[in-house]
Amino acid sequence: MTNAPDRFLTWRWEEEPDDSLIDDFSAAQIQAGVPPPPRRVVYTKDSKRPNAGTFVFGKEDHTLGNLLRVQLLSDAKVRYAGYRMPHPLIFDCHVRIETLDAKFTPTQALRTAIDNLQLEIDVLNRGFDAALAEYERSHDTFA
Repeated sequence: MTNAPDRFLTWRWEEEPDDSLIDDFSAAQIQAGVPPPPRRVVYTKDSKRPNAGTFVFGKEDHTLGNLLRVQLLSDAKVRYAGYRMPHPLIFDCHVRIETLDAKFTPTQALRTAIDNLQLEIDVLNRGFDAALAEYERSHDTFA
């Protein structure tokens, strides 16, 4: 495909964004048409609902979107969680979150989902390490 970007651009940042550069980005640069450095996550509040918003994850795909969606939907305080990919050649994942009330914000819901996913990954890692150690003990050819 001739109009498709290089494959490495789907996962590698051309230049690692430096948060200090993003914070120092001036209004003069914006007026001059200089694009700001890319951010990995951008949050946009919904203008009509105080308890809804969209997170845009740069350089991510369905793997992260579906993982977050399923984890968010397991939270009783989340009314809606979904994701979409804007276009096959645009490597952004848009995750929309709506909570039951404004006391529990979408940012808090995402943080809770990430923390819970990290706990699940820790359990999987410990289980894998234990199973690997057991396998190595039972198949020790040098003993």
